[in-house]
Amino acid sequence: MSYRFPLLLALPVLAAAVVLKGPSDPLRPSTPQDGVGPLTRRRYWVEIEGSTHPAERIAEHWRNHLPQHAPKWLTWFRGLDHPVPPVRQGDRLWILMFLIRRGRVIIEHVDPLGFRARTLRLHPEAGTTDFRVYPGAQTGGMILQIESLLRSSSHFDRLAYLLGIHAVQRQNWHLTLTSVARYAGGRVVDRGTESLETPRLEHTYHLPEQPSEA
Repeated sequence: MSYRFPLLLALPVLAAAVVLKGPSDPLRPSTPQDGVGPLTRRRYWVEIEGSTHPAERIAEHWRNHLPQHAPKWLTWFRGLDHPVPPVRQGDRLWILMFLIRRGRVIIEHVDPLGFRARTLRLHPEAGTTDFRVYPGAQTGGMILQIESLLRSSSHFDRLAYLLGIHAVQRQNWHLTLTSVARYAGGRVVDRGTESLETPRLEHTYHLPEQPSEA
């Protein structure tokens, strides 16, 4: 009986050690089927007016300078295959989140108005995040958006998300959007966050073939 309490205290530490060590295949692209818990779609956006740059230039700048726009104390990006910029389709990025949690992603799609990153197995989530610029009807008006479709990679990561990582993540992406909006010029007139959880994961979800670069 005297050994039970220390053992219970050690279990969370052992679980964290396993998660932080990472999977045996850390650089394999992952899909939501590799994760646990509900499939979550999250959307973060800002609307700006009077931008001094066209949407295509902003999207290209955002892709190549993502490490500069993301707050380093929350999400520190750098190139895994080569120094960045540039960031091209097929490039992999090294990430340090919250100064302790490692992550890896691959840029699986690039087009004139945005780019999409897919998680690799060494990441606390499994799925994709899309970074996009939507031109508005009025000259200089546009929406900058980050939309993710993800599941937690482990039960440990799901618990961390419920205990507060979701709020930190929201802060990270809104700071990123604010930084990109500052580059775009003009002024922010609206911003928001949307989140939708789907309890069941459809078995028809497959890793798509990588599209050709636009």
